[in-house]
Amino acid sequence: MTYSFNNSSSEKFQQISGSQFQEDSKLLSNAPNITLQTQLIKPAAIMIITNSGKKRIVSDESVEIKQGQKLVYDLGSLYVGYFTVKCQSVGSPMDAPLLLKTRFAEIQTELNIDASQIKSWLPLSWIQDDIQTIEVLPNQLSYRRRFSCRYICLEPIGQSLKWQPEFKEPIFKAESAVLNDTVKPLKHVSQWIQDIDQACIKTLRNTMQEVFEDGTKRDQRLWVSDFEIQAKVNYATFNNHELPKRCLYLLGSYIDDKGRLPADVLTRLEEPVADDLFWFDYELLFIVALKEYMCATSDEYLLSNLYPVAKRAFKFIQDQLTNTSTVGNRKDIFIDWSTHFNKETAVQAELLMAISSFIELAQLSNDKDVKLYTQFFVQVKKQSLTECYNYNEHQFTSGSQKEINPLSQIFMLLTDLLPEKETQLVIDRLQSQFDLEKILTTPSTQGLLAEALFKHNRSDEALTVIKNYWGGMLRQGSDTFWEVFDKDNLSYSPYGSPLLNGYCFGWSSYPSYLFRKYLQ
Repeated sequence: MTYSFNNSSSEKFQQISGSQFQEDSKLLSNAPNITLQTQLIKPAAIMIITNSGKKRIVSDESVEIKQGQKLVYDLGSLYVGYFTVKCQSVGSPMDAPLLLKTRFAEIQTELNIDASQIKSWLPLSWIQDDIQTIEVLPNQLSYRRRFSCRYICLEPIGQSLKWQPEFKEPIFKAESAVLNDTVKPLKHVSQWIQDIDQACIKTLRNTMQEVFEDGTKRDQRLWVSDFEIQAKVNYATFNNHELPKRCLYLLGSYIDDKGRLPADVLTRLEEPVADDLFWFDYELLFIVALKEYMCATSDEYLLSNLYPVAKRAFKFIQDQLTNTSTVGNRKDIFIDWSTHFNKETAVQAELLMAISSFIELAQLSNDKDVKLYTQFFVQVKKQSLTECYNYNEHQFTSGSQKEINPLSQIFMLLTDLLPEKETQLVIDRLQSQFDLEKILTTPSTQGLLAEALFKHNRSDEALTVIKNYWGGMLRQGSDTFWEVFDKDNLSYSPYGSPLLNGYCFGWSSYPSYLFRKYLQ
């Protein structure tokens, strides 16, 4: 069961109107610049594919392409960076330009999709296709756009019958903030766990660019929710401090007159720009992410700069709550791609996490109002139980219709709101009532499900979740993990086509954090 946004839905984006995020240039100046590491990658394999689909592996690096053929370079793994290849004409004199179509694909099945048939509410410019006219050969073709790919398909279209293009010396210049950094391998674990861990690390490595990018093919920006997950995995693996520091300063440098923070920051422009989008749950996660950074680094200077931002955000959050200290019915929440479930209680759980995190930040900052925040936290916890929990059913409910859904249970299981005995009953009901492998298609929520199980001493069940979901992606031949995955519908896309899906997506690296926290 999968759910997509309606293309006409106003809930896809919560665009700020009548207000703008103001840049704090002093804060922004504290964001460190990131120097990317590079590596030159040569193809691990070269294939020629005919229009009939017949494939032939070639060993010669210089490859002549005849009419009706495609040339595919397999880099052997997914990388992010820039591609160059030399091209010359062979046969008769070059009597016409070369019209060359190139597709950069993260997984092999992308090579066979007709982009001209796609309809989507996302810009089709995210599709990694390139068409160029080369008037004179020989020439070195340098692609200016940055691509995320494992496969590169060159297809001459409309070419002359008198001569053929010959390609040689393909080079992919891979980039990442931690491209050449190493991560300590897991100890005393099964091989399948090691395999998933390595793919998680590779996924995270690719998304660690000048910021933590959510996806390396599409969006390529800093989203609060993705960043919170990626940074947490980073602290357990690469333990790079400069990149999360940069991200926190970028996010904290933009705030509007109400105390709202942007949901994302566009960073591949000439200068960083806060997007005019807002999600209430992302406001909560900024506070959580700041606390997690402090736990990893004890960076008092950053805290002195960003605690006032967190405090303004916290005041905005308080002002937004209902008279029962709950989130209430809001449209400006994201949580998960699934639009089928009511999300109020899931956000209420994130509210509890944010308040707890803010109290820790307030204590570190010697805020004189810590006692007031603690009293407020007690009040919100009490109201959360009163408004959101059904003791007879041993399940959390959500919204005015008291809907029982898996998102509410999973998020609340991470809050320690219930006694452990009652928590175990919630887990039992959650697993018996819902087919979680089919319903939850995003790695973010599957990862939170696994964390909830680990947290409450259900390690075998948590590992089963990871083995089925992340192992399922590996069984499809992927070496990095995806934005969405439905084992019963491998072409599922929230955007209308797999060509717009990300197959190297930051939030899917979550198991590497879970393995190190609960298994080592």
